[in-house]
Amino acid sequence: MELRRGSLFANLLTIGNGVCGFAALVKLSQLQLAEDNSLANPEHLVFASYLILLGMLFDAFDGKVARMVKGSTELGAQLDSLCDLITFGLVPAFMIFQMQLGTSPRWMNVVWFFSLAYFLGALLRLARFNVENSPEEEAHLCFKGLPSPAAAGCVASLVIFQNYVLKAEQAELKWISENLFSIESMRTFVTAISYILPFLGVFLGFTMVSSRLKFEHVGSRILGRSHSWEFFVSLIFAALLLAIVPEVFLPLAFIGYLVWTPVMFLFRLVFSGRGSSQADDEEPQVLQRS
Repeated sequence: MELRRGSLFANLLTIGNGVCGFAALVKLSQLQLAEDNSLANPEHLVFASYLILLGMLFDAFDGKVARMVKGSTELGAQLDSLCDLITFGLVPAFMIFQMQLGTSPRWMNVVWFFSLAYFLGALLRLARFNVENSPEEEAHLCFKGLPSPAAAGCVASLVIFQNYVLKAEQAELKWISENLFSIESMRTFVTAISYILPFLGVFLGFTMVSSRLKFEHVGSRILGRSHSWEFFVSLIFAALLLAIVPEVFLPLAFIGYLVWTPVMFLFRLVFSGRGSSQADDEEPQVLQRS
């Protein structure tokens, strides 16, 4: 089999995504319990979460590069789905499960099924993507169901935020503690994230395979349309917040992206009185993107 000219760099980017997924699995497998049944090395969770985000960067550019150099191939599409399944399917599901180490065996069994629901959602979504994928740029306007990288980003960003607050050494957290509420109350709140993630995983698994929820392509939204001056300024301030406090900005961005489409879908059904078929007719062209 001969690779098409121009596809080599795109395939290397895709493999970079798969390498991030493998490295994240290794880090998660190294988690250990302390004597009080808490995680002795939670930094492995954070490192694995950042590897998921790095994999998202590779995934964002591999398809774009392949289309720019006209190097899109069937091999590249299959390779992309396999790497996505590892980094955005298997790793977040395993992360949710590993965060429950030290809890009761009964709860671990429940979490096992919740993690499986997330993994199966990613698996089914990527299988559908392989069947309905289109290499045309015009097809990449919005997604049918939540993209698997966004689902993984929800899990990874919440883990990063939890660790950020539990450390509580940053100046901005000290300011919040002195002026709003105590660090201990914040720690109590974010500790619950570990128990919320299994339920969130089930919801993410469902939204990934949903055909009625249309999620907008953020890249096409920003780069493929004309925008107002206010939007340009908002984008600059968002980039500044991402650079200054990524641990806070990332979960807000990912959870906001997750919640916005279902909320608007329910709003149309309840207040506009329109059926789902009418709402679907108004959506832009859809690709079963990963």
